[in-house]
Amino acid sequence: FAIGDALGFPLRGLPPPGLTRLAHVADDFASRPRGRFAKGQFSDDTQMMLATAEAVAKEKRVDGRSVAAHLSWLWQEGVILQPPTSATDAAQALLSGTPWMSSGAVIGVRDPSCLSRALVLGFWSEASPPRLAHDAQVLTVVTHKDPLCAAAAAAFARAVQLGLSGEQHDAASFCTEVSKAAAPAHQELAEELYYLPRALAWSPDRALPALRKVGVSASEFAHDSGLPSHVTPVLLTALYCVLKAPTDVRQALTMVLGSGGEVDVAAGLVGAIIGAHVGTEGLPARLRRNVLYGDSLVDAADRLFDARLAREHVTVSQSVTVRR
Repeated sequence: FAIGDALGFPLRGLPPPGLTRLAHVADDFASRPRGRFAKGQFSDDTQMMLATAEAVAKEKRVDGRSVAAHLSWLWQEGVILQPPTSATDAAQALLSGTPWMSSGAVIGVRDPSCLSRALVLGFWSEASPPRLAHDAQVLTVVTHKDPLCAAAAAAFARAVQLGLSGEQHDAASFCTEVSKAAAPAHQELAEELYYLPRALAWSPDRALPALRKVGVSASEFAHDSGLPSHVTPVLLTALYCVLKAPTDVRQALTMVLGSGGEVDVAAGLVGAIIGAHVGTEGLPARLRRNVLYGDSLVDAADRLFDARLAREHVTVSQSVTVRR
């Protein structure tokens, strides 16, 4: 996720026409850093994902109170990088004493900053739609109360699980599984995901502009601004690019980065899903070496993996005890 996010961070907000002139956009991190940030710097999306991973590894469960504390710490310490208003408002509410179940933005706020932390669920949660829906709701309600956000997060988590399974999935079966994960929280998004394979018959030049509009009102959509700040087009665009190039992360990232707008989180989704499928060695070596804080990223993943192994050991031990 961090690699895609770091590729997209310097490009976030740029319109698609301006991106067509950038050659080899997915080969290395941009030479024009965003503001004061260095090459390879990821955005607030990866920061929130890492905070969530730390909370889950510490508690060995998806605990809303702990996730809220870890997220709000980023604002308390002043280390969060250019977050959206929705996340900042939620963090300020948490820091002022608002319970985590009540701190999130009102229904109707659907920006994609809620998506990145669902990567943790792809590693941690059970694959059943009810379990994913529950855990996704716990993670997203801290900043977003809209059920569409929980549905999109559950769908992303399921896509990561399918990548980690090591099994081959055609587009139809992949989207069916992802749709099932979204269905408990939002049936309309589930239907869009189910029928997404139809768009694969279209070229990216036709499909990507169309996907930007799905689920977005006319007032939220600007034709030349690229991906709007809305979970549905960001998720659908990322999944389309994954399905077009399921084992070629560079090709998939090039497609999504050319979309403009909210490309940091969309590219993060692409990197996470394909990375789960091809593994670390399947990612370009230059990007693996040059993403900032790579050792910290690996350490966070290791702690989450160790926590999962510890949980599974306890489950097996309990099962053996019951049989005795």
